[in-house]
Amino acid sequence: MVMAFSWLHGRVFKLLNVAHFRSFYLSQTETFIYQYLKNFKRVSPLVFTLNILNNDQFPFSEIHSALYKPYFWGNLVSRFGRNILKRDFKMESLIKKFNISLIHSHFGPDGYHLLPLKKKTGIPLITTFYGYDMSMLPKQKEWMERYQKLFRLGDLFLVEGNHMKKGLIQIGCPEKKVKVQHIAIDIEKIPSRLRTPKSQKEEIIILFCGRFSEKKGLLYALKAVGEVVKSFNSIEFRIIGDGELRQEVDDYIKSANMGKWVKLLGMKSYDEVIRELDSADIFLHPSVTASDGDSEGGAPTIILEAQAAGLPVISTLHADIPEVVIDGRTGFLVKERDIPAIAERLEYLLKNQGVWQEMGRNGREHMSRNYNISHEVKKLEDIYLSLVGEKT
Repeated sequence: MVMAFSWLHGRVFKLLNVAHFRSFYLSQTETFIYQYLKNFKRVSPLVFTLNILNNDQFPFSEIHSALYKPYFWGNLVSRFGRNILKRDFKMESLIKKFNISLIHSHFGPDGYHLLPLKKKTGIPLITTFYGYDMSMLPKQKEWMERYQKLFRLGDLFLVEGNHMKKGLIQIGCPEKKVKVQHIAIDIEKIPSRLRTPKSQKEEIIILFCGRFSEKKGLLYALKAVGEVVKSFNSIEFRIIGDGELRQEVDDYIKSANMGKWVKLLGMKSYDEVIRELDSADIFLHPSVTASDGDSEGGAPTIILEAQAAGLPVISTLHADIPEVVIDGRTGFLVKERDIPAIAERLEYLLKNQGVWQEMGRNGREHMSRNYNISHEVKKLEDIYLSLVGEKT
């Protein structure tokens, strides 16, 4: 059994054991979960997962498999428990072994699948919604019905901004059960510098970082840059990422003869991304609502990191991005899919390089004040302790 303790005013206190459940630990894009896991002070976090991924990038000592070992009787017990008895014996044993007082599920579907475990153990269940789970899944009748059960039986639901809060309430979650808990970043781990104007001989580096999916808006970014290079030649558009739209991206770059200005960097580790942010001059990320209804839900973590790095940002009036990017102060926001507006704002930043420093300074300050993990983790710990106190 894991026993964790903390010192306070010369006294020793046993920490609250909180199980964080994610079916996959951990996707490369889910740094927002990892930031919290490694910064808790007043609770002891453990990870329960069905699949362990990228542990080299997100090392964490308390990761426990929620699957039985792959032998016949173990699989038989697991299937019988889940499908016939509606019980998860392995998760129940982990809960008991580690004296878990609260379960925090990440993403709506994982929260729903933990309802039988909550019923059996009586342990409070918190579920955080992040994006597609709120914007796209409820369009499916099956998931809309499942969510009503989750909203009724779950204890608390967290979202990263007020746009997501309204969205969750609209699909049936009681307002009293929803709290805003910001996505947070480790400000101290992100170097910030004030951007100075470039000489005519120097290239201005514009950076995009994200999955090549419709909602990330990369094709709109490419088309806007394609308009800008007609007037500004000293540009390099650096693109980090990959995904299902890779062929479309390649085809557009080729058909628009943009190979001279575009550099595809592929997937990068978190540390490599931070280095690219540090070397860039402008960050571009025009998110949109996809044709299937998928959206950012809140705001991409990379936009927070870009502002923490001191970059002026161009993005869109989408989801909770207007809470994260202060239009006119830390960057510019335009309507979704508005290529001329993206190009116009980009041209403004290219012509008026003196504003880079002020926007960068404002962005860093905004992130430090409102999205700093050192502040936000305390708020989440308060939520845990309050909820467990109410249930005991």
